Amino acid sequence: MNRFDRVAAYMEKTVCGEHRVPGCDILIYRDHDLLYRHICGYSDREAQIPLTENHLYYMYSCTKVLTASSGMRLWEEGKLDLDAPVSDYLPVFANVKQKIGDDLCEPECPLLVRHLFTMSGGFDYGMRTPEVAALLEANPGASTREIVDLFAKKPLLFTPGARFQYSICHDILAAVIEQAAGMRFSDYLKAVIFDPIGMRDSTFRETEEIHARLAGQYTSDSSGNVTRAAQSNSHRLSDNYDSGGAGLICSAADYAMFADTMACGGTAANGYRFLKPETVKYLHTDQLPSYTMDGTFSCAAGPGYGYGFGVRTRLDQNEGQRSPIGEFGWDGAAGSYVMCDDTNHLSIFFAMHVLAWPNCIGSDHAVIRDMVYDALNL
Repeated sequence: MNRFDRVAAYMEKTVCGEHRVPGCDILIYRDHDLLYRHICGYSDREAQIPLTENHLYYMYSCTKVLTASSGMRLWEEGKLDLDAPVSDYLPVFANVKQKIGDDLCEPECPLLVRHLFTMSGGFDYGMRTPEVAALLEANPGASTREIVDLFAKKPLLFTPGARFQYSICHDILAAVIEQAAGMRFSDYLKAVIFDPIGMRDSTFRETEEIHARLAGQYTSDSSGNVTRAAQSNSHRLSDNYDSGGAGLICSAADYAMFADTMACGGTAANGYRFLKPETVKYLHTDQLPSYTMDGTFSCAAGPGYGYGFGVRTRLDQNEGQRSPIGEFGWDGAAGSYVMCDDTNHLSIFFAMHVLAWPNCIGSDHAVIRDMVYDALNL
């Protein structure tokens, strides 16, 4: 009997059965060893095409973990200043305004790079502004920088640093990273993450070949009825736009290798050091203590978490939740979930492709996480 049989049974009977997910995939690593993998269900439920290791997924907000981590590498190297104004890297943001009542005013404090990492910049998640729409009509191939520069025209909803709000901050951060690294954001990730770690099926560029390998995308209504959705990512504003918040496409195995790298203190299985262990610790150090206390911040993994630099981070262990203080990661709009535990060098990556899935919020992801800890007696 395999110690992870309960995980497989839960995926088969509950996730794909009761909760109607067409297919899902899980990879569990510890100390660079793949302890377990289980794939169940279908890529195309209607045509009965099984989900396989070859399928790719829109990672949506699981992208944010790579964006923040790559930014922290630049910080580690002294190429990115967390406390510098964003306008030092993207000059157009020197003109950003803050909405106070009916007036547009100078922000009460400057928009800093750290505000982008911590989702406290004052933005919302509106990406398709009139200015962006006009640009894309005139230039459908607009670049990341061209589009992000137009986000500076969005009035800030609150003083930078005043509170947490899920937003386009990580898309703006991708443009900052481009400037600091001196290359396109996706090329930077390829240079410092994808190629050195061995992530051969990771990209921001959706070619015909990549599109053909995508697992079928579905959507759920509030009652849990799952139907086929468009095979597209609305955050992909153009072929040349690298969304730092939601643009990554990759295989489950690729993302699991990245999660394993982060869980092992920033060093990959092949010995490549992406980040120093102390940088990984800083990445998942809570940056929003007052927001977590007043309830502004929440995450799909359930209670007990705060927010670091682009990742949730466990602050306390509630009854029935097994992961330790400092466990970190995030989730994606189509139900994918990443968990990294750099105390036990343990990582979990769970992939699926259902938008608006109601059972990820403090439910299936948390149950699977705790089953893994039970299986390992941690």
